[in-house]
Amino acid sequence: MPDVSFFPLAGFPDDQLKVAVIAARMPDGRWIYCRHRARTTWEIPGGHREPGETILEAAARELREETGAVKFSLTPICVYTFTRAGLLCLADVTELGPIPADSEIAEITLADRMPDNLTYPAIQPPLYRHVQGWLNTQSSADERWDVLDADRNSTGRTHRRGDPLPEGDYHLVVQVWVRNPRGEFLLTKRAPTKGFPNLWEPTGGSAQAGDDSLSAALRELQEETGLTPVPEQGRLVRTMRRRSDFLDVWLFDADFPLDAVTLQPGETTDAQYADAAHIRAMRDAGEIVPVLPYLDEFLDEYGKSKCD
Repeated sequence: MPDVSFFPLAGFPDDQLKVAVIAARMPDGRWIYCRHRARTTWEIPGGHREPGETILEAAARELREETGAVKFSLTPICVYTFTRAGLLCLADVTELGPIPADSEIAEITLADRMPDNLTYPAIQPPLYRHVQGWLNTQSSADERWDVLDADRNSTGRTHRRGDPLPEGDYHLVVQVWVRNPRGEFLLTKRAPTKGFPNLWEPTGGSAQAGDDSLSAALRELQEETGLTPVPEQGRLVRTMRRRSDFLDVWLFDADFPLDAVTLQPGETTDAQYADAAHIRAMRDAGEIVPVLPYLDEFLDEYGKSKCD
């Protein structure tokens, strides 16, 4: 089975793109999934281009035919390859009508996360994750990152957040857990317009040019929650290299009341404290962002009280 690969739009002429897939979302952040009349599984809208169509015309037609979308904007994201080359788009849908009577689609569903029973489980999850990552880079797109090499050394270069990061370049990302004396962790809920909309997560984000890991953790925590712990309350508990970044995980032991959290318009919509058992239950229910590969190990080690 081939892997799904992603490429900049400029690298592929239009006539090489045979299919269009559209990640379509509603204003409240829920994603649109379709069920074919002959199946019981769910899929992202999309299909093959017809003779005489541009690939964007094909994407718009498939979206209308498979979802009943009436009013929408369509943004090309990238080219992907699997068994053939296709265009991956984002559609912001503001009005839905009935699915056309002659459509092969029986129904649609709106969901905060990808359904478990997928028609194409080898390709749909990578496409979904890529769209969420792309959405995250479009927030504060002009922000600059320091570019690191594979050994985490500075290259002396910076990178614009909204542009694709070249292969072999890395940047720094921090995730920040705040634990109160009862062993509960602060979680915030992502805004509908962000990648992984309406899901819960610890504070986190990309380090800006000039940040070290601790200063990035403190800045992200202050920007996203309004909380300002002292540096001595924090410690670096995990670090890992991923496909295009180095992830540092910070733990701060501090006793902030929940009403001290300031929600950030366009970033967060809610906040809560949750213990390890509750966080695991939320994860199993699909309510936590699916990009915390260390979560079980972290909760096993730090999920009882600040003294553990």
